[in-house]
Amino acid sequence: MTKSASELQETMTKLSEADGDEEASGGLPTQFLEATVYSKETAVVQCGKMVDAPTTAEDKRLINGINWWWKPFYFRHLQTLLEQGHETYVEIIPLKHYYHRFTRSIFWEIEDMIPFANHPIYRFFWGWMGAPEVSLLKLFQGPVIRKNSVNAHVVQESCMPVRRLEEGLSKFEDWWDIYPLLLFPLRTYDRGIHSGFLNPHGKNLCPKKGGQNWGIWVDLAAYGTPKVVRDGGDFDPKTAVRKFEHWTRDVGGWAPYYTDIFCTRNEYKQMFDHSLWERQRERFGASDAFPEPYDKVRSEPGIVDLTAEEAAEAAAEKAGTPVSDTMSRS
Repeated sequence: MTKSASELQETMTKLSEADGDEEASGGLPTQFLEATVYSKETAVVQCGKMVDAPTTAEDKRLINGINWWWKPFYFRHLQTLLEQGHETYVEIIPLKHYYHRFTRSIFWEIEDMIPFANHPIYRFFWGWMGAPEVSLLKLFQGPVIRKNSVNAHVVQESCMPVRRLEEGLSKFEDWWDIYPLLLFPLRTYDRGIHSGFLNPHGKNLCPKKGGQNWGIWVDLAAYGTPKVVRDGGDFDPKTAVRKFEHWTRDVGGWAPYYTDIFCTRNEYKQMFDHSLWERQRERFGASDAFPEPYDKVRSEPGIVDLTAEEAAEAAAEKAGTPVSDTMSRS
């Protein structure tokens, strides 16, 4: 359990950069590492490693099949441990249960659909039905429902350098004010001219063990209804998402493709390094054969209007003003 944003940043930095060295991590295992953030000040950090099947009675008592339908949702289980004041807590989770720890609750969004889904009576009698299939929900989501969901619902993730986590938590509260948040580390490699879309800035690489060619980024994810919407206010998704994208890009991070993308084509190319991709397209004569990635992930028509932003970029290019200058002021 961490009790401040700075402590969470320090803990995630230490554990993720330990590189499997339990001495460097303070004796904690780091084969599996993530955190669930319940407020800007409190989070539960989960560290794990693979173990053999328990054989002793003492170890068997530690087994927790978290995904049985009658069990509390995993994020609620963690929240209970947090509220009980546990500094550390050890249990053995079967691997399949761990992999599906957020399946039953669709992370924590099931309670937006079925507010009483975690009630013991509901879990016992109807929990076996599981959560609605997300892909099925999307299949029957028409354009009107899709637009309404964008205006009242957030599915956004920012992959940021681990040393910007404290700032990121503050930004997420300003933009969305949604909890819990999901947090897990990513190791990103600097492969020089052979780097793909994710080309890490050198200043964000791991400072330990001189000569490292990798750094730790963390994926901070917000899923749910922003507080301003819950309070009955107006939510401007375009402004919030574009601020989020600009900040993420400026700190050397990126936004996953499966989130809502509200940036322009030029902004997208600043977030993702297209150098290697463009060289290969030219090499194999594929420039006119396949669409650009941006055309596949940009928001569909009717969701967000970027006409003004694209016109400003075109005018800046015509005037010889660097596009990045116009974007930094937006």
